[in-house]
Amino acid sequence: MDSVNILIPTYNQAEHLAHAVQSALDQDYGNLRVIVSDDASTDTTASVLERFSADERLLVNRNPHNLGRVGNYRKCLYELAFGEWILVLDGDDYLCDNAYISNAIEIASNNPSIDLVFANAARLREDLDNQLQASSENQGLPGLMDGRDLFLRLATERISLFHNTCLYKREKACSLDFYRQDIISSDWESLHRYILTGRVAYCAIDAAVWRLHGNNATKTLSAAQSIANLSCITGPYQAAKAGRIFPQQVLENWFEARLWNIAAKDVRALLKKADFESYQTYMATLQRIHPVVFKRIRRSPGLLMRKLRARLR
Repeated sequence: MDSVNILIPTYNQAEHLAHAVQSALDQDYGNLRVIVSDDASTDTTASVLERFSADERLLVNRNPHNLGRVGNYRKCLYELAFGEWILVLDGDDYLCDNAYISNAIEIASNNPSIDLVFANAARLREDLDNQLQASSENQGLPGLMDGRDLFLRLATERISLFHNTCLYKREKACSLDFYRQDIISSDWESLHRYILTGRVAYCAIDAAVWRLHGNNATKTLSAAQSIANLSCITGPYQAAKAGRIFPQQVLENWFEARLWNIAAKDVRALLKKADFESYQTYMATLQRIHPVVFKRIRRSPGLLMRKLRARLR
């Protein structure tokens, strides 16, 4: 039976951490260890974890000093993990299907070429009285597919590789220098590169819950972080280009479409805040990365209207 580690990196998430840990321990898979890495929290995280001290499946690490979000991811994967398969669950999220790991490993065992299994994640909207919203992404995806096919679909379909459902092989992830970039979407950047080789399995269920609240990293992005985060697209593009995995024009089309999706969202957020200085800096960076996407953003009627409304405030 393959060994599985559920890694829970956490920092000052005591309010939600017990739910995350319990959901991991509730998985019915036999060869499972849950590893929590506390990134020098200053809240009651230690006392929350003490409640689970009797469960031998739980291993707890406390960093002597704060490593940061991505630094703690790397601590978990490269220093603490030892399982053949890895799933990373942030300390404010939780698993909602107790058989998910068992079912995912069974799929992988029956299909030896599979090296990643993922599912959907529902959203718990704390801003809407804790409304639980089922996932609407990944409609029509096949259960088994080549990773390269999934990579291309990411640019043209509403597809999301929910990090908190991705069960991946530790050895392959480490060889690809997972979480190599200290950016908000370090998980996306890593997973995009991961699926450039191998086959992928998709389970059409909500296997986890992504808790949306004011402290989410993606909700508090600064302009500088948004600019740095563009490497979640440029990194996989460069990896695919170096590996000559796709015909060049196919890859260029993917890059333009994927970059447009990210950049349009970032620009909308900057204009909503009427942050014109950051907008100019962001657009200058985008022009250097991809002049065509830069021109599309600048000429987009919807974004032009947002810009005009922001200036008239």
